[in-house]
Amino acid sequence: MRVTGARVGSWWISEHSTPADLETRLLTHGLRIVEADYLIDGLLLVTPPPAAPTGIDARPVASAEEYAQAIEAQQDAFDLPPELRLDHIALIYEYELSRANDIDVLYAAWVDGRVAGAGRASFSPRGVHMSGGSIAPWAQGRGAYRALVRARWDAAVERGTPALSVSAGAMSAPIIYRLGFERVCRFRRLEDVLDGA
Repeated sequence: MRVTGARVGSWWISEHSTPADLETRLLTHGLRIVEADYLIDGLLLVTPPPAAPTGIDARPVASAEEYAQAIEAQQDAFDLPPELRLDHIALIYEYELSRANDIDVLYAAWVDGRVAGAGRASFSPRGVHMSGGSIAPWAQGRGAYRALVRARWDAAVERGTPALSVSAGAMSAPIIYRLGFERVCRFRRLEDVLDGA
């Protein structure tokens, strides 16, 4: 975390994690439970999700400015405190570092010409893992989240790996289930916050 500048890290533990007392050990070492984001469903989709609504453009970001706007929209949607946010210049730099990477791709959705939300796609030989899906409050209920899911499904199909996985907590699980995903496991998420030392 110190090397990359990350301030918060997550440990995901499931019923398959070893050793059996791993959660207790991690808590003893200073990790913590965030009650509102502790139980996370691991979900899978292997059939096409609903089509995106008309008028919503969802696709990979294509420039540093689009990347910065998408991450800023995510930071707003997740209500990240100022000390955890990256500023615009840092986001431009992050985009430049990520451009050669076609495995972890940031998608954004535009509603009425504005970035309405974003989410990542991590491509693998077996499908796409979605993460970070978020929609700005002003755009919620208009289909932007659905459009982001469909765009990543279409990309998975193009690569010959028609499957989506996602980890969903209480906030995103309702829409994920409505889109046809099925739970395959349950995680417990612990958080590690880097101290100033």
